[in-house]
Amino acid sequence: MKKTLFLLALAVPLLAQEGFDFKTLDKLGVNAKNKTNITLDSDMIRLAAGFMSKDSGPNSIKPLVDNLKGIYIRSWEFAKEGQYNEADLEPLRAWLKQAKWNRIVESREDNQSSEVYLLRNGGDRLGGVAVVAAEAKEVTIVYISGDLKPEDIAKLSGNMGIPEIHMNQGPKKTDKKKEDDEQQGQ
Repeated sequence: MKKTLFLLALAVPLLAQEGFDFKTLDKLGVNAKNKTNITLDSDMIRLAAGFMSKDSGPNSIKPLVDNLKGIYIRSWEFAKEGQYNEADLEPLRAWLKQAKWNRIVESREDNQSSEVYLLRNGGDRLGGVAVVAAEAKEVTIVYISGDLKPEDIAKLSGNMGIPEIHMNQGPKKTDKKKEDDEQQGQ
């Protein structure tokens, strides 16, 4: 019995490293005027995919759903600046700074920051993707866990609560810029 308890005690820290406890971020939303909290484990992902179209074309996400372990999205919008503490994001950033994660994007401008992290599974496969975007009055975190190819991220974009992710595209034109371009082209 002691041996079993000892092995269990050794396994608990290893299990804890498998995923991030998103409850540690709850204090970010204490002052938020709008909150979004999406938590889909593998069973819920498959259930949600059942409501999607039966499309089985090259852009279908159905084949990759079986390889997903979880989709976690947290977003908070605040009425005014200074209503959240940037330090509240540190537990997540510390977890993502583990040796197995690679930060591939870090952008900081004024009071805005964006970070993208990838967890490599070897070869051309990913074990996870994490996006942390913080602005003066808004914080958004997207975490996708599972066996993925980089192109799968584009397929998931805009589905199952995942915000639109524009990969390998130039800056989006604003409506005014589109109007100006269209008028010049006529």
